[in-house]
Amino acid sequence: MRKWNRRSAQGPPLVFSLVWLVYLAFPLTALLELPTLQLIEGLLVMVVFIVLYVSGYVLQRARLAAVIGLLVIVLAFCLTFDASGIYMTFYAAPLIGLLKRRWEMYAGYGAMLGLMVFDVVYYRIYDDHELLVQLFPAMVVMLIIPVGMQLGQRSKEIRKKLTLANEEIARLSKNEERQRISRDLHDTLGHTLSLITLKSELAEKLIAKHPERAVQEVKDIQATSRAALKQVRELVSGMNAVTVRLEVDHAKQILAAAGIVLEQRGDLDGAIPSPLIDNILGMCLRESVTNVVKHSQARSCTVGLRRDPGSLRLTVEDNGIGLAKSEQAAAGSCNGMKGMRDRLKLIEGEMKAETAESGQGTRIVFTVPIVHKAGKTE
Repeated sequence: MRKWNRRSAQGPPLVFSLVWLVYLAFPLTALLELPTLQLIEGLLVMVVFIVLYVSGYVLQRARLAAVIGLLVIVLAFCLTFDASGIYMTFYAAPLIGLLKRRWEMYAGYGAMLGLMVFDVVYYRIYDDHELLVQLFPAMVVMLIIPVGMQLGQRSKEIRKKLTLANEEIARLSKNEERQRISRDLHDTLGHTLSLITLKSELAEKLIAKHPERAVQEVKDIQATSRAALKQVRELVSGMNAVTVRLEVDHAKQILAAAGIVLEQRGDLDGAIPSPLIDNILGMCLRESVTNVVKHSQARSCTVGLRRDPGSLRLTVEDNGIGLAKSEQAAAGSCNGMKGMRDRLKLIEGEMKAETAESGQGTRIVFTVPIVHKAGKTE
């Protein structure tokens, strides 16, 4: 059963396609009015029709042959009964849209169009306004179905390629960051550690003969090691420097790759009073934007920063699918939300997840108190 329900990379699940066979009840009803011999022949043709229809979905290589076979049977029904037999072309139209090669698509589409033209001319449908009103809209839909399916397939392939490209860009960015860190560590510590090694070896040799010079070399080693420690701290500090401004710039790239437009509100630089608050809010903003990309299905995201009397508010709002009541109740239990709340506790901040002001989407509000150096709240 799992195999029947599995969604194909080229079309809908086979079970969904088989459901439409129920509409064969209409031509079967017409067959029942025929004499016995013709009824048996008609039933055999219907069995062949069903086999061709199913084979067209299951066997990609035989798909064009299945389309041609279906159209031939439709032609036979049109000649045997009346012009309404053209309705059975609905079974061939989706298969034409699934044809992979361009010439196959053109061949199948041309055969279907030729069958429609024949049906119109043979039965002089253009002279029967009532029949024309019945059949013409159906024919237009049949002609649109293959084009629509082809456009859907191309759109799906483009999205897949875009996802792979974004993953490759992320991988290359990580590799480039590792190489940068490696170069910085080599340039920062390589020379310094070599100097410390040489001076320590020299001090070891001078201890017995020239203890005064040995003491001086040891002092030089201490000074060099302190300088190296300061360089490492500066390097690590640079790696971990997360600010709201930098995260907004980073969010533009991530959201743009996901097809989400970023809007900004408020002063994202001057309103933040301290580097610690800037760092923590930057980390919260990063996590919020990641959640928007992964879960919101939004088209736009708004980041706003406002300084109120005694507090600072960072708002991340999207117009996506929003938070259900059950999700709001469980929001504090997920790792991302919990991590943001834990960070905010360090600066006595709070986080609130709610429905956006527009009534659609999610709104995350981070509130941080602002205090004077003396310890009084503004």
